[in-house]
Amino acid sequence: MSTTDGPPPFVEPYPGYAEENKGPTILGVTSTMTLLGTIFVAGRVYSRVISMGKIYLDDYITLFSICLCIIYVGLAGAAISHGGGRHLDTLSQEDVKKALYYTVISFVPGVSSFTIPKFAVVVLLRKLLNPGRAHRIVMWIVSIIYGLLALGMLVINFAQCTPARAQWLEADGKCWDRQITVDYAMALGIYSVLFDFYLAIYPTVVLFQLQLNWRKKLALSSSLGFGYCAGVITCYKCYTLSGLLEVKDFTYTVDDVVLWTNIEANCVIIGACIPCLYPLIRKVFGKSALGSSARPTGNSKSAGLRGGSTGPSNTVITIGSYAKNKGRKRGKSGSHMASNLDTINDLDADGKYIILEERSFHYSTTELTAQDAVAANSQVAQTKAARQEGW
Repeated sequence: MSTTDGPPPFVEPYPGYAEENKGPTILGVTSTMTLLGTIFVAGRVYSRVISMGKIYLDDYITLFSICLCIIYVGLAGAAISHGGGRHLDTLSQEDVKKALYYTVISFVPGVSSFTIPKFAVVVLLRKLLNPGRAHRIVMWIVSIIYGLLALGMLVINFAQCTPARAQWLEADGKCWDRQITVDYAMALGIYSVLFDFYLAIYPTVVLFQLQLNWRKKLALSSSLGFGYCAGVITCYKCYTLSGLLEVKDFTYTVDDVVLWTNIEANCVIIGACIPCLYPLIRKVFGKSALGSSARPTGNSKSAGLRGGSTGPSNTVITIGSYAKNKGRKRGKSGSHMASNLDTINDLDADGKYIILEERSFHYSTTELTAQDAVAANSQVAQTKAARQEGW
């Protein structure tokens, strides 16, 4: 009776099995999405520099986030070079270890890349829409809970096996049931979807209450509501999480999660950048890039103003800023939106008066005709006088 040493020869379950490889597709898509995200971040930073003269906290957050995406793609590429995206039983033992190692490590920048930019969106909405104190508290509580859930995902990523090296077969050890990891990732995904939809619905509701022409209203709502897209993508990513349960062919099935994690992250980053691009769009396409409103109104409700003008007004609300007067200091804000306004009585190039509403780092702008500007100036003066008397 003869015996043979070594494992039995590999037999393909079906023709073409050994040639199946998701790696090139995953690397191509993630690289393209990250390049697109980088372009939007560059546009955001350039817009902020030409309008404000420098960049601020939310800009640094998006810059850090896109750097995480680049690192994530680099680690995914390293995994793919060792067989990530191919069936595990077609790889050598050494390639399996390397592919698993780079895949597990990549989840750190991967999870961080779709978590951190959401905070940039929160900062942006807080400055542009100026929610009330109760709403701000709720907004930050929801954000902090989301951040802690994401941090928990990173802890589980390494704590699920003891020692952690057992995940990439570098040591013997004990691991949790993978269902625990999948259930937690699913919970994080569901919370992320709800968070994305909240960040999209809130500005949409606010903007549709303003008196704007339909083109500007649609453009601004779409730019601030890009979270809808991120939410839908997260829903599909949750569907792919079942690939984490597959132990026997992990290098092949997990790559769907790798792909959609990167797509989700770049959609969030792009959504955080679009609302800040108006100064760049204005410079390239001119002031009429988003259209203007020319609607006779008895009072101006835009940006919270309720002026006493009875004549026609030409009101335009923009997201972005004018470079001039960016050194002005903001006074204490009251409960009425008009108390946050600084007024400027000189005309711009279009012969319109400009009222600057300064919200922390940003200036949202409302362009008014001379008649409406007089009414707004009078209202602001009355508001400031009333507040001074209150002190």
